[in-house]
Amino acid sequence: PLVFGVLWCLLIAELSQYWAVVPEYSFGWLVPVFCGFLMFVRWKSRPAVQAAKSWMPTAIFLVAGIGFLPTWVIGQANPDWRVIAWLLAGETVALSLCGIYFAGGLSWLKHFSFSVCLILAAVPWPTFVEDTVTQELTKVSTALTVGLLNLFQIHAVQHGNLIQLNSGLIGVDEACSGIRSLQAALMMSLFLGGLYRASVFRRCALLVAGAILAFLCNSARTLLLTAVAAGEGPDVMASWHDPIGYALAAICFFLVWCAARIISGPLVRLATPVTTEPRSCRTHLILALGGWLLFTVVGTEVWYRIHDRAETVRWSVAWPVHKDQFVNLPILKYEEEFLLFDEGRGAEWRNRDGSHWVGYFFRWNRGPRWSRVLARGHRPEVCFPAAGYKAVGDYGMVTVQAGGLLIPFHVMAFENSGDQEYVFFCVWEEGGESPQHPQLEDSWSQLTRLRSVLLGKRRLGQQTLELAVSGYDNPEQAEAAFRREIVKLIEIKTNGLVADASAR
Repeated sequence: PLVFGVLWCLLIAELSQYWAVVPEYSFGWLVPVFCGFLMFVRWKSRPAVQAAKSWMPTAIFLVAGIGFLPTWVIGQANPDWRVIAWLLAGETVALSLCGIYFAGGLSWLKHFSFSVCLILAAVPWPTFVEDTVTQELTKVSTALTVGLLNLFQIHAVQHGNLIQLNSGLIGVDEACSGIRSLQAALMMSLFLGGLYRASVFRRCALLVAGAILAFLCNSARTLLLTAVAAGEGPDVMASWHDPIGYALAAICFFLVWCAARIISGPLVRLATPVTTEPRSCRTHLILALGGWLLFTVVGTEVWYRIHDRAETVRWSVAWPVHKDQFVNLPILKYEEEFLLFDEGRGAEWRNRDGSHWVGYFFRWNRGPRWSRVLARGHRPEVCFPAAGYKAVGDYGMVTVQAGGLLIPFHVMAFENSGDQEYVFFCVWEEGGESPQHPQLEDSWSQLTRLRSVLLGKRRLGQQTLELAVSGYDNPEQAEAAFRREIVKLIEIKTNGLVADASAR
């Protein structure tokens, strides 16, 4: 039990990087508790022990155990890489299931497998799946809200994911899209289906019911918040957002529980446990796993600590306050709570050629690993569709030279009601870059992620710069203007000294 306890603690420590800072997965803290509770309940009705005769679990145990080391090492440098989270969870589940098979044979494996596999409900979805579901739910939620408001004689017009009311313009963001309540409802449905020991068909029906109930409750939440904004103005939404959200979340969980009672029936009466105890076979494999986990954790710490070095070069941004119609954009309170940045600034200005610029700069100090999750979760392809824009172009990566550094930017185009925005986005990881060793690659590529492991980069400072420009007819003009503008904005900082990038 001690070896597998350590194994699960390592998995929880890795997944908690998401649970702590990504609201959509805050329910993840409950899932290990639910897994333990199901194990406790099922232990009371455990079947008779059978002999572990198959060689395949041993092979799976060895492969998963050996694979745990590279997965853990890569994950330390890339806590935002969801593939690694799934691999780590899969290896932990596989090792646990093999341990159960060694102890009690096939009968125990069937009896306890769901209790172990439930942890997969707390693993972050693949990014492309989550983004697609979020955007589609946002569109549906916005359209449904506008239709219901007009049905109740409240004038509302949809502009993408924005709703135009007589009292002002409001947006249906990710929090109101329903993705958070959907994921939590699916987790609760899985847990209750396992608790009530429903059949596979009934569990599938419960999942569908949970998804429908989550959508209906979230639609009611969005409708109530929008109705409040229509009557009292958008400014009062913040004071009503959390109370209405918590109330409807509680109602949703209660309805999911009721659906579980109806679909699954009453709790199955526990069978009388058998008196046979777990077998003590394959003890050498369990002890070997314990030694391997110790080597993995200690070796990983040694590797990253010997490569740790104080950063010598980083860059920042100085807004062009001399520009026409320059305005400092405030960072809203909910944005601070969501992004948890150490430094955040926004600005808006116009150039003499009539172009309109909006920029946001965020920085996270080195230290917490979850800062990498936050920095890479704040992306234009997520934020702009949430504001009603449609992606119309992806022009890949461009690099600009500033102060001897080559800084990569991802170039995209978005459109809303004829308004075309060209967006230049950079996510940068600090950590000893120098003019002789610039950061060239796209920081999201698999090659760059693996390179970070080889260089021993971990717990480094993160920063993002997003510049959105309108007023140009094509991406070539926008890129040329961006290159002229960016060298005036970048400040290179070396050992505490600041240098204007345009002067180099």
